[in-house]
Amino acid sequence: MKDRSTQPFQPLTTVRQGSKQLAAQVPTDLGGVAAFVTVSFLVLTVLDTGSPFVRVIVGFPLLLFVPGYATVSALFPRAPPNRNHSPTQNGSLRLSRNSVTVLERVALAFGLSLAVLPLLGLVIAAFSWEFSTPVAVTVVCVYALSTVSIAAIRRSRVPVEDRYQFSLTRSASTVYAAIFDTRTTFHTAINVVLVVSMLLALTTVGYALVSPQDGEQYSSLQVLTEDDSGDLVADGPSQVEPDESMEFVIGIENQEGEETEYTAVVQEQWINDGEIVERHELDRIETTVSDGETVHGDQSVTPVASDGDVRIVVLLYEGEVPDAPTTADAYRYTYFWTEITDDDATTDGE
Repeated sequence: MKDRSTQPFQPLTTVRQGSKQLAAQVPTDLGGVAAFVTVSFLVLTVLDTGSPFVRVIVGFPLLLFVPGYATVSALFPRAPPNRNHSPTQNGSLRLSRNSVTVLERVALAFGLSLAVLPLLGLVIAAFSWEFSTPVAVTVVCVYALSTVSIAAIRRSRVPVEDRYQFSLTRSASTVYAAIFDTRTTFHTAINVVLVVSMLLALTTVGYALVSPQDGEQYSSLQVLTEDDSGDLVADGPSQVEPDESMEFVIGIENQEGEETEYTAVVQEQWINDGEIVERHELDRIETTVSDGETVHGDQSVTPVASDGDVRIVVLLYEGEVPDAPTTADAYRYTYFWTEITDDDATTDGE
């Protein structure tokens, strides 16, 4: 009688072994880049940290190194023919057609990043997306992860003996030798100054790219009226009869970087020889506007003057309003002139 007993089936063990083999096949540098891109996306978009230090530490390599490194990895999956590749006699680095050295790979990473970023900006503009931090970071991360995937596929198709394999020790030794293994102390000092200057320049650019710009924070105020077609146009009513109300629209745009509470004060002013001789408050409006939004509010006011030209001024404040609001202490202000005229009296006079 045959023994039909079989070995126990171990699906979990098989899955674990397959996962380990798959993880072993993922290049260390590309896996590290993918992990860094994922963490950067979470920090800069999901968590949306406002710390300049964190934004620089994360955003600097994400913008100025990662896109270029992913690109050069996709272009050059092979290791250099000579692992001990060194500069030529005239001191210049020579790029192989199918591979690059560690130094060349790092230099190209910075250079290609600066070349790729404007192209990604054109993609954002082509789709009419908003140039905001979440959109920019998302586009950069999608490009980096896509290019890293292409690089991993291309590198896996190269024979193991010719495949580029990242080694932190070898890379650090190569960089150290390029900077300090020179003929004289003078040349070493020049190399150190050049490296420090490059890092300072790149850090400055990275800070400017990833830090919020205070100069972009503003609020805008408009007075609008409807034309015959129902569209809003800039300006207020040019004429009104005594004791009659006039209607217009106040537009407030918030680009302050946060939700803001506004107070708009509508004044009627009498002007004589360029000087304000009297002012009267017609209305006061309080509203809260979210960051990046524009609100329009319909207003109806009745001037107190019986005739003549008066100036209708809208004063915009953030927070508390002074006891005697003027254009000098307003955060923003705008105005229009209107003529108060009695059409019936004019007709009777004729």
